[in-house]
Amino acid sequence: MDRKLERLGCGVLILLACFHLNAPAQWVHSHEAQQEAASLEPKNAVQQIQAGGVPTEVASVNGNGIWISPAEIMALKMSGSAWNNLKAAADHPAGTPNLSNQDDPCNVKVLAKALVYVRTGLEQYRTEVISACMAALGTEKGGRTLALGRELIAYVIAADLVGLPQSEDQRFRAWLRECLTETLDGKTLQSTHEERPNNWGTHAGASRVAAAVYLNDQAEIARCAQVFKGWLGDRASYAGFQYGDLSWQANPNQPVGINHKGAQKGGHSVDGVLPDDQRRGGGFKWPAPKENYVYEALQGALAQAVILSRAGYPVWSWQDRALLRAFQWLHSETNFPASGDDTWEPYIINYYYRTNFPAPTVASTGKNVGWTDWTHPNAGRGTTGVDEPSDELMPATFTLEQNYPNPFTGAVTATQIAFTVAKPEEVRVDLFNMMGQKVRTLFVGVAQAGRNLVQWNGKDNHGALLPSGTYIYKLTSGNQVLAKRLTLSK
Repeated sequence: MDRKLERLGCGVLILLACFHLNAPAQWVHSHEAQQEAASLEPKNAVQQIQAGGVPTEVASVNGNGIWISPAEIMALKMSGSAWNNLKAAADHPAGTPNLSNQDDPCNVKVLAKALVYVRTGLEQYRTEVISACMAALGTEKGGRTLALGRELIAYVIAADLVGLPQSEDQRFRAWLRECLTETLDGKTLQSTHEERPNNWGTHAGASRVAAAVYLNDQAEIARCAQVFKGWLGDRASYAGFQYGDLSWQANPNQPVGINHKGAQKGGHSVDGVLPDDQRRGGGFKWPAPKENYVYEALQGALAQAVILSRAGYPVWSWQDRALLRAFQWLHSETNFPASGDDTWEPYIINYYYRTNFPAPTVASTGKNVGWTDWTHPNAGRGTTGVDEPSDELMPATFTLEQNYPNPFTGAVTATQIAFTVAKPEEVRVDLFNMMGQKVRTLFVGVAQAGRNLVQWNGKDNHGALLPSGTYIYKLTSGNQVLAKRLTLSK
């Protein structure tokens, strides 16, 4: 690999995360942790954080990733047709962001640059992403919430991946907060999500939840999950939508976003139909029309599902796997596979449900996200939602905090990493360089329920000091993986 990844050592990529400092912390003791224990007092480090000892130049990276994590990206190949297509897009100018234009492709081009930046470490891509995110501010004005819903999400994911400098991040966060509630053509992003049970609402919901996760607004995230579960068919969770023609509803007296399992109408299966988008092809009739608005709605729905699942919600199992049933109906009843800018969708379905719906080798990007032929290439890789035992509307307790101090400099002897597990379980904490090579194992063993702490002294597994630069630390427990970046600066 001839990429000049050493440039990362000169750039400052500092991450800010939310610490749960009131929880009692316990040290997990591996051989390495025991050796390092004398070099840093965890209590004093926590007190420093509480006192406001956070570096002034921070980046807004969510270590677990709103859409995908840096650790997951680093495991992806820099070869093949999907990578070549992504890289080619990242190497072209993205254009000028315009969030009032519902068909503006700049958003997914910026997302391409963010993905390539994380994989290559080349600072030029990050610079372009930061510039585009700042240029997007305020461009939604004069447009409609459909445009904002389609366009915003990709900028949020891109900003999350590259990390905005502190001043830009503050402006970006203030703008995201405004985007949630500003009125555009008589609607807000929130009201569109909660009133429109079709592609308008699903796109609005995807950008809404992306912004909520970026802002770490747990109440807003929970509300998004509640509304989404209602759209999938759980009217006890939420039923405030305003529906159009009800002829495709399995039960017109209790309309839903996706018809329930086993639903029939006129002797034909409507199990998995999205009634409020299928109606765009006319009232109920058979053979069922191949209505593309259904795939448009699924663009927003699948984006919501990915983000909520990464936030800990078992969305893929909700309502008898409603999203899978939607795809099954489109293929089995209408023989209508995804085409055009919907071809990124089968990759998501195949990834999470271990299915094999047809998808082109190189997929097109959608109106909101894309590049899933590279980011989610294999059916079943890293699945989380299908086998989840609980259908509760509650995120799981499995968290990884930002290390402190960060950057970790020669002025201190160690940096500490905190993580939380719900019950005693086998975990490991590993450190990787930006080429994806494991350079240090910090802990392997049983972590106790609650908050645990490990330390790193800047050395590799052989006791040699590592060079300055950016590293990724990863927490693994079974099929659960969280990752964040840290900066070593000598």
